[in-house]
Amino acid sequence: MSGPGKVLQQARKKKRYSIDKVHKTTKIKKEYIEGLENDNVSAFPAELYYKNFLKTYAQFLSLDAAELMNLYEQSKSEQQDDLFKQSNDNTENKFTEFFKTNKKIFIYIGYVLVGVIVICLIILLIPTKKTTVSEETAKQEITQKEQKVVSSSNQQTEQKLYIKAVEDTWIKVIGDDKKLFEDILGKDKTFETTTKNEFTIKIGNIDGVEVYFNDKRADISKGASNAKVNTITLKRD
Repeated sequence: MSGPGKVLQQARKKKRYSIDKVHKTTKIKKEYIEGLENDNVSAFPAELYYKNFLKTYAQFLSLDAAELMNLYEQSKSEQQDDLFKQSNDNTENKFTEFFKTNKKIFIYIGYVLVGVIVICLIILLIPTKKTTVSEETAKQEITQKEQKVVSSSNQQTEQKLYIKAVEDTWIKVIGDDKKLFEDILGKDKTFETTTKNEFTIKIGNIDGVEVYFNDKRADISKGASNAKVNTITLKRD
């Protein structure tokens, strides 16, 4: 099933609107209009941008925005199912072929694993020397000291992030490979959080936010695209 792009394109041509006219009337960038008509979600900074522009474009062409949104979701679901099925088929074929080619190796590994398990069971059954009370006390003291050092180290390396929006701006924040935030941060709204190592921030409009890292303002303009979209990484020097 194709996405809503063909429906948008046919409606525009039926009304004899050029892409330039749509751009001037809706203020949607030309490359985004082409992305909508070609079902190219990757042309947008994030899926949320695509959906918002899809709704605006549909309303401009007097189309049912909800119906087009459902068409997009169905198309996306079918694409994901096809990719998953293709991936499973490829994985299954590769595994079957690999197993047939290396059947003797798998059998040999099986014997080795059985031997290792038997040896481990024998070692566990052999009586060991009992640890004295003083040795146990010493081990507990060492463990407590190690825990204090780790706790102190974690407190010292905690990183702080503070973001303030001067206008509605889409942002995505990842801390230590975990997504912490992804949405449009409204004007005068703030977002703050902490992490142990570093942050990766994707910004839909660098003019719309101020970013502070460890209480110092960060330069978010370096490396930004012409559309003022940028992805930055913040970590302690």
